[in-house]
Amino acid sequence: MSIQEHDKDSLISKLQKDWKQLDKLGTPQIPTLETLNEQLYAAKVERKRAFHKELSIFIITALVILTALTAAVLQAPVIFIVMQVTALIVAPLVFYMLSKRKQEGSLPS
Repeated sequence: MSIQEHDKDSLISKLQKDWKQLDKLGTPQIPTLETLNEQLYAAKVERKRAFHKELSIFIITALVILTALTAAVLQAPVIFIVMQVTALIVAPLVFYMLSKRKQEGSLPS
């Protein structure tokens, strides 16, 4: 065998080896049923944990708001009533002004 033929053979064998590696990389491993069940169980546990965390944050926030509202009503009912009446008067005015500003800012078609 000449040197050129030997180089060709080694080059071909290297290319075949590389192609086999590419084929091995290209085919994904199919997970087993046990692996899928474990992943599903872990996802359910994580979702349950997140739900409990969000629920506890919601309950704590609701309790804080209700406590503040109760304290405001019981400690200073006059101030609370004045704030509610003011909000009932001011909120529609603010809404009207914002909607008017939005209409003025829009371009005609």
